[in-house]
Amino acid sequence: MSDSDTELTREEIKKTVVDSISAIKDGPRSMRMYMEMCAKCGTCASVCPVYYGKSEKRFNPAERTDIIRRIYNKYNTTSGKLFGKLAGAEDFDPDDLEDWQKIWYECTGCRRCATFCPFGIDHSVITRKGRAILDKLGMTPDTMAKVVAISLETGNTDGAGESAFRAAIDFLEEEMEEEHGTPIKIPIDKVGAKYFYVPPSGDVLVNPEATMGVAKVFHVLGMADDWTMSSKCFDGANYGLFTGNDGDMKTDNKLYVDTAKELECDVMLMGECGHAYRIMKMMMEKSGWWGDLPFKVENCMPWTADRIKEGLIEFDKSKNPQPVTYHDPCNFGRSCNIVDEPRAILEASCQDFREMYPNRGENWCCGGGGGLSAMDDIIEFRMEVSGKKKMDQIRDTGAVYVATACSNCKRQLTQLMEHHEEQIEVGGVHDMLSRSILINGKAADRVDYTA
Repeated sequence: MSDSDTELTREEIKKTVVDSISAIKDGPRSMRMYMEMCAKCGTCASVCPVYYGKSEKRFNPAERTDIIRRIYNKYNTTSGKLFGKLAGAEDFDPDDLEDWQKIWYECTGCRRCATFCPFGIDHSVITRKGRAILDKLGMTPDTMAKVVAISLETGNTDGAGESAFRAAIDFLEEEMEEEHGTPIKIPIDKVGAKYFYVPPSGDVLVNPEATMGVAKVFHVLGMADDWTMSSKCFDGANYGLFTGNDGDMKTDNKLYVDTAKELECDVMLMGECGHAYRIMKMMMEKSGWWGDLPFKVENCMPWTADRIKEGLIEFDKSKNPQPVTYHDPCNFGRSCNIVDEPRAILEASCQDFREMYPNRGENWCCGGGGGLSAMDDIIEFRMEVSGKKKMDQIRDTGAVYVATACSNCKRQLTQLMEHHEEQIEVGGVHDMLSRSILINGKAADRVDYTA
């Protein structure tokens, strides 16, 4: 539990909670509707990965949302003020806060509930409200609070400095030259480059093949001088979304926007990170957080898929003969509608691509969404409860490689395989491209980066 600077009294805690929840009445119309419309039909529970993993009342999305709804009704509806519990209203008890800290981090924020709810109720929005209240009280779980603090201090969630980044890029360039027998460069801090590439830091420091795949595409297209990375901004991940702290989310975001302007790019090309792209494209750019921008926000998967459709990239599929499946990250599948493009890349670069069912916008969460994948203190919950359905789905495909486009998903799925003792590899979409793309008519001599 994070320590607040000053210890609040019970009265101050209650006022903070009640005021935060009462603010819903003056907020977005959708939030006010969520306080009024739930029919308790049970649909959200039937499609929730957490409730699937463990069918207990506390894991029912509607029950979780009712924690906020009951307090809202108590202070903001006439019936709630007059009839209390009979009208679904209940006062806040500061003694419940310790349970709140667990409850609001038992939701993966996958938004599957909103996809199937007959009223379109998005319980993840209420989850974020609960987390925002915890954050305001200094009760964001330690792991999450530390990730945010590190990112705000260093510009990335790994806390890596410029020297570590440059060393990682040097390593990737050496490996690509060894694979293909020709230099393949990753430009850094190149002012005036058309594309500013922003991956999650995990795709540079932990799972490097995705970044190598992107570099190889630029090389094949003869665009080696048209793109760049930044030595100070190489991690699109933004955990302010997960803690509910809008201020942290915007501060983290602005560093990257300012850097894009300094680099004078035309396009901020986001990497394989669904929530990073969602914040940049669907929230920052769409809502105009920083006014008119001199650049556009795009994602690398539609960009690469378009180049494949244009016939500009060729592959040797025999380099990827194993059965491969794709896990749709929730933010790409439901919040950004990037679903066909990663499949186009995998079908072009792999011999045996297999679907999970359901998929695309109806996919099941990996179990580590909403930042949960970073929380190893709840790993048993992630492995046996929230990730149970995804493990079942993967097994059903018979695949031995799971591609996904999200560092959080990659971490969660890798740990799922280890926990359940499955010999199934996990990696990115551009990883498979990297292994089979033809450069000078020849695919890579494979190097095992996990050895």
